[in-house]
Amino acid sequence: MKGLAFYLVAPFFMTVLACSSLGAQCVEGNCRDGTGTYVFPNGDRYTGTWASSQPHGKGVYQFASRERYEGEFRLGKFEGNGAMYYPDGAYYIGGWSNNLKNGYGRLVTPGGSITQGNWTAGRPPGTHIPAPLAATPAAALADERNNLAGMRNCSAVYCRNGQGYYDYPDGSRWIGEFKDGLPFGQGVCYYNGGDRYEGMWQLNAPYGEGVMYQNGRAFGGVWVNGRLIKEIDSEEAVPDNTIGVDQSRDVRIWAVIVGVGRYAAMPSLKFTDDDAYRVYSFLKSPEGGALPDEQIALLIDESATRTNILNAMRRQFLRADANDVVLLYFSGHGLDGCFLPVDFDGYRNKLRHEEIKKIFLESAAKHKLCIADACHSGSLQYGLAARGPAPVSVSRYYQALEDSDGGIALLMSSKAEELSLEDHGLRQGVFTFYLLKGLKGEADTNGDQIVSIREIYKYVTPKVREYTAGAQTPTLSGLYDDTMPVALRRR
Repeated sequence: MKGLAFYLVAPFFMTVLACSSLGAQCVEGNCRDGTGTYVFPNGDRYTGTWASSQPHGKGVYQFASRERYEGEFRLGKFEGNGAMYYPDGAYYIGGWSNNLKNGYGRLVTPGGSITQGNWTAGRPPGTHIPAPLAATPAAALADERNNLAGMRNCSAVYCRNGQGYYDYPDGSRWIGEFKDGLPFGQGVCYYNGGDRYEGMWQLNAPYGEGVMYQNGRAFGGVWVNGRLIKEIDSEEAVPDNTIGVDQSRDVRIWAVIVGVGRYAAMPSLKFTDDDAYRVYSFLKSPEGGALPDEQIALLIDESATRTNILNAMRRQFLRADANDVVLLYFSGHGLDGCFLPVDFDGYRNKLRHEEIKKIFLESAAKHKLCIADACHSGSLQYGLAARGPAPVSVSRYYQALEDSDGGIALLMSSKAEELSLEDHGLRQGVFTFYLLKGLKGEADTNGDQIVSIREIYKYVTPKVREYTAGAQTPTLSGLYDDTMPVALRRR
């Protein structure tokens, strides 16, 4: 058996096509900007979508050395979600970046040993689970499958009941339970286009509870004849650890900063962790309040699970007394009515807005701020602060907080029906980019050297709308004092 190191690096992959090379040719379709099949000089073959004469989108890359990659490409490189199948029967399913395993994934050896977790630039996570493989996962997408040994081919024999697999005429494959010779019950359907459904099946379609994995997204719910009629949303309990109020006459800021980019059931995001670190740096600066370590919790990627976020909010926010400020900043994916932590699997572990509001309401803090840079975040909302050498003293900022009437302000990056956009030129979320610029002083329109919640909202909204050509509109809601301070002005 080969060691783990054998599977860590992908075979050489041609990221820039030499279309004029001897023996290289497009054998079918459009290999420039469309869908086609290309044979490389070394015998490698790629079939899928193209852009600017490079694999881009979804496709299959078959190596002459018999490895095969199926999944997402970006300008000639493995980028996104994909599966690599090795000649000896091993396979890896998960995230990729720059041709290397990156993000959450699972490597299964021919002997059934599993290494799973979050990979970084091809390096394994270290989570090793020696266990037999009980089911055949996404390897069933391939024409050549080495892990169906012993499983009945119900396309060739009559399967009255029990387990087996069945190949549909269009190339899709069902692996799971059968009844009276037909796919029926619990199992997995691998569609010929690369999508996957896991759950209950009847009448050759999803029927009952299940999860559909489609175009990098996951949808869990109740299905009838292949149609999603009701979304399933698990009712996880909110952690109820009792936290005592930390009484003080001073005004203090208690913050929870969250950045999630490496999702397993959603497309990866590039700059959410950077956005979160920038907000964290601001809060540690004089303009942000010069917060000590015990008053700020930072949760990035693997640590940003639903339970960890809720526990951090309770631990920080329920310590606040009637003089204090509580702040939640979230950067990541969102759906209508919820934010998505790193452990969101398609329908479990949503961070519902009602849960966030509940903790805000339980907190005794005078000022309650929530800022979110997430899609559909407008179904909740909140505000924030900045950084740099402070032209006014930190004590003045805290005095302004004490003088304000307080309340709950929810500043969201987009309306409920809108997406929130990242920009590779800015290397940030568009909303967070302008949020931080405003907090650093550009939003101080009245010149009092204090940025208020109303000022930051009036600054951010037109900037974001202009940059996104009207596709994204920040929102501000809640019961709050317009003069609620969110930052000191930088010199």
